[in-house]
Amino acid sequence: MRPQLLLLLLLLPFLAGCFGATGTALPGEELQAIRDRFETIDRIPTDDQVRERIADLKQKLVHADSKDPTLQAEAAEAHLFIAYCWERLGAFTDARTEYGYLLGGGMGCGARPGSKYESVVHFRLAQIAEHELADATSPERVKQFRKQAIGALERATRFPMGAKGLLRDPGVGALQPGVWQMVPIHYEAYSRLDAYYHDTLSYRIFAWLVQICGGKKNYSYILAIALIAVLAKLITTPLSAAQFRSMHAMQAVQPEIKKLQEKYKGDKQQLAKAQMELFKAHKVNPAASCLPMLIQMPILIWVYYGIRHFVFQFWGVQFLYIDSLAEPDVMPGAPAWPGPLLLLYGVSMYFSQKLIASPAATPEQQQQQKLMAIMMPVLLVVILKTLPAAFILYWLLQNILMTGHQYLIMRGRRLAEAVPGGVPPPPPATSPVPPPGSGPPPPRETGPAPPREALDKLSQGTRRRKKKKKRR
Repeated sequence: MRPQLLLLLLLLPFLAGCFGATGTALPGEELQAIRDRFETIDRIPTDDQVRERIADLKQKLVHADSKDPTLQAEAAEAHLFIAYCWERLGAFTDARTEYGYLLGGGMGCGARPGSKYESVVHFRLAQIAEHELADATSPERVKQFRKQAIGALERATRFPMGAKGLLRDPGVGALQPGVWQMVPIHYEAYSRLDAYYHDTLSYRIFAWLVQICGGKKNYSYILAIALIAVLAKLITTPLSAAQFRSMHAMQAVQPEIKKLQEKYKGDKQQLAKAQMELFKAHKVNPAASCLPMLIQMPILIWVYYGIRHFVFQFWGVQFLYIDSLAEPDVMPGAPAWPGPLLLLYGVSMYFSQKLIASPAATPEQQQQQKLMAIMMPVLLVVILKTLPAAFILYWLLQNILMTGHQYLIMRGRRLAEAVPGGVPPPPPATSPVPPPGSGPPPPRETGPAPPREALDKLSQGTRRRKKKKKRR
């Protein structure tokens, strides 16, 4: 498998956890109904009456463990408004506990009745953390509330594009009076995260790259992505070359591996021993491509987090048909279908896989390679369609540079093998270790000596050339 593809597969948990759309936002009418209920709680004049409202809502929690979906939905709704009542009283610890039930803290896992309120809950937790962060004095408390705010806002970005959420100004219910607004979840969450990430090293490096590329909207940001892709490729070029050499060496011994598999068809232990002897005879290390890949991982993970932290700055940056590089590349009006940029990445990955495909030792392996060459691009296109288009553009440029590097290395090796005295292919070794008692190999047979007449003609031709020189 191609090292870059394997690395991307290793990064998928991070991608799905940070950029993937994993929630379902509330429709507008339900969100408006919740907003009206919050505003009703805001208008309660005294704290005692707020506590009475909490007592009334707790009566619905008696059926929280019921298997009746209707009763479970009523209990989830009660948790939401109990949490806001505690927030209204300034009891933020109790409010977090109640909000936690809607995130799975007390209602189990899977399709929870309270999961539909997550788009509301994440903003409530973020605004509570930001309120407490503003009042925190000790470094420990600052770090704690900052982490809580960032975590809640990052979870809020996992909802589909166009989803709406509720935001309060001022932030928490304890501050009266307040105004509620329905806001786009992605824009609001990314804009708030931008303030937290502004001081990170990766953010400052991306901002510097944009400045040296002109500092203008659209083209400077696109050039910055291209520049970071080129720099990352230059840094990892020696490691990639080592990987390609190891892959080529493995391809060269594949015919011999096939012969060994046929010879030791029923003896896996002897087959493994013979393969190791074969690798040793040809100086091939099967694991040689793993270490360079592991060394590249910190660089590529850093680039990934850099784009993630800087993603709000790509908001409104246009590229070809894409209106904003901060949004996923999907078809307009059909978010389930990937856009042309993502499809182009899948096509380029398919051809790059075909470029370095090693000859299969068995028909079964050949069939597996064909399936992998088709299924892996399709799988990655489906998984990566929720990522911002800026990240897809970076991976596309990386894939093009990597494929070009592969082609140049393979072309140079083919030319070297075609030239006399170039790099010879590894000699066949059907038996890597000679059997005991065998003597030295017989001397290489030579062809018949050239006839005397041919030598005389050559010598005569040489004399003619010397006479011509004397006449001149």
